[in-house]
Amino acid sequence: MGRIKSAWEIALERTEDIHADPQKIQHDNLFKEGRQLAGSFLTDIDSTPEELEKNLSSYDKEQLATIREGIATTLLFNLTLPQDDGYKAGIQKLRALGRTIDQQADELLEQLDGFFGQYLETQDHLVERMKQQFQPMLEQKQTQMRKQYGQDFVLRPEQDPEFIKLLQQNLKQLSTQYQQALDDAKGQLRELFGLPVDQD
Repeated sequence: MGRIKSAWEIALERTEDIHADPQKIQHDNLFKEGRQLAGSFLTDIDSTPEELEKNLSSYDKEQLATIREGIATTLLFNLTLPQDDGYKAGIQKLRALGRTIDQQADELLEQLDGFFGQYLETQDHLVERMKQQFQPMLEQKQTQMRKQYGQDFVLRPEQDPEFIKLLQQNLKQLSTQYQQALDDAKGQLRELFGLPVDQD
């Protein structure tokens, strides 16, 4: 009866023909460096586009292509619908990153800057419009509560569960529409950067 092979021996046999690809390893490392460079640039308030360019000048042309791929991936990952006006500083940094890859990216990102402002403005208008539409219903509830409890109640829309639910539904619908437009813009940027369509 033959000797039973250990799991270790079986694993070694299976990996005999696997060899490390030095080019792939180098590509992966440079890609990671590009992502790290972009990440540091975005998170460090004091970092400047000039410093970023200086860092990039230490790579040769071939390395730079992969570094820029990492930068582009990080840029796209950080391109999201804004929550408030705080996005303005971030979009300026994203534009600076875009310029390190392709000048056309800056133009697209400038358009997105305006698009983000429009999104927040539309969101504010939606909230105000819904408050106005909900006001008669709120006043009716206040009257009922006064009759029931004999006290003077002042209700705000933000306190009403029904209003909050309606508002959330409408804001979600709005954000879905704007997200679709943002995804289209990100697709254009991916194409410009030469990245695979599903990469982000």
